[in-house]
Amino acid sequence: MTPQPLEQGGAVTAFIPTGQEMAPRQNLIPLGRLIDFIIQRTYHELTVLAELLPRKTDMERKIEIYNFSASTRQLFIRLLALVKWANSASKVDKSAKIMAFLDKQSLLFIDTADMLSRMARETLVNARLPNFHIPAAVEILTSGTYSRLPSIIRERIVPPDPITPSEKRQTLQRLNQVIQHRLVTGNLMPQLRKFKIENGRVTFKVDHEFEVSLTVMGDGPNIPWRLLDIDILVEDKETGDGKALVHTLQVNYIHQLIQGRIVDSPDALAEVYNCLH
Repeated sequence: MTPQPLEQGGAVTAFIPTGQEMAPRQNLIPLGRLIDFIIQRTYHELTVLAELLPRKTDMERKIEIYNFSASTRQLFIRLLALVKWANSASKVDKSAKIMAFLDKQSLLFIDTADMLSRMARETLVNARLPNFHIPAAVEILTSGTYSRLPSIIRERIVPPDPITPSEKRQTLQRLNQVIQHRLVTGNLMPQLRKFKIENGRVTFKVDHEFEVSLTVMGDGPNIPWRLLDIDILVEDKETGDGKALVHTLQVNYIHQLIQGRIVDSPDALAEVYNCLH
């Protein structure tokens, strides 16, 4: 690389210490590169001077040596000043960051002022406050309540009152009647003749096989059965050591399977028996 004089400017107009380079800055080079550049320039000038001195007279040699020494001394004095200044470069860098932050805040303040001014001239010109609701204010100030609130607010926020025990008994009795009517009017398999209706549910029991409870969610003829409980009655004391032969996860899977099938089945009770038999 051919050295260039520092007096010519160009890209070498400032520097930052090694390890403190910042990408956003322009025209900055590391201090190590600058020192290497000065050393190469001095070595190049010294080499050229050594080649040219034998061809000149004694007086010209002295003049050339003096000029080289003076320019080199001035160059290294500048380098020494830069090295000393590099000790406080962190403070300068911090000050530059503070100035950049203040400039950014100033720009944001100016943009905010411009936006508020534009809003005042264009947007807020047609802005109007709504008319005050005088009847509501009078009712609240006089009676302390407001009777014109939509009922949907109460329905969404205030929970409904719980049903009374008498209403619960009447509902379960009505549900028992609906289940009994559906069993009487439907096709009931002989294997499911053993059942019991109570508390709004019907429980079918097949000895040594299973016991299942079902109910309905209304009195409509097309409302599907809802499966409540399944109890597997199959047992083998020698194989299972007195424990249940069917795991709880298996029972849950069977429950979901049967419920999915009886929703659209025309004969739901037969479907239940076929799945569990």
